[in-house]
Amino acid sequence: MYLFSRFKISNLDDKGKERLRQILGGSLRDTLYTILLGLDGDASIGDNQTCYKLFDENDNELTGGEIDVAAYEYFHNNKFQIDKGEADFIATLTYFTKEQGGRQTPAFSGYHPQVKFEFSEMQTSGQQTFIDRTTVYPGDTVEAEIKIIAIEHFAGLLNDKMKFDFREGSRIIGTGQIKHIINNQLRCKQ
Repeated sequence: MYLFSRFKISNLDDKGKERLRQILGGSLRDTLYTILLGLDGDASIGDNQTCYKLFDENDNELTGGEIDVAAYEYFHNNKFQIDKGEADFIATLTYFTKEQGGRQTPAFSGYHPQVKFEFSEMQTSGQQTFIDRTTVYPGDTVEAEIKIIAIEHFAGLLNDKMKFDFREGSRIIGTGQIKHIINNQLRCKQ
């Protein structure tokens, strides 16, 4: 909110401010990714395309062909947002609109709806910690860290790209798809 008070953007409602924050966050993320690729020689910075040697804090060279993959994972697959061991997986969530049977009010980061996977009748509480935002409105799509309670029930049964519903009671208020499993105990053993 500092940004909005700093620039005196008071004519925007909360939803408008959140959307502006998302646009600015996405633009900054894309810019940093492009600069990093430019430093590795995979993109031009200005009119020059030069390869630089980049090192991490332990003097390990980061350049040499793999930095583009690592940078994409870091900036676009939200690996920099992972809650160091607290989340079980990262998912893309789509909230239904009010007309589709979804919530009538926004949800805030930390919200705990029930999560249900197609392969099981079991539902579990799934805390949603939104990535790059604090509020989600009906009809929005968001990336989130998910922490479930029934880990032992779902152990060895989940995989990347798996779809699920999230609910308030029996009412489905949105759908999700796993992007990245963090808790290896949940990962399907193939």
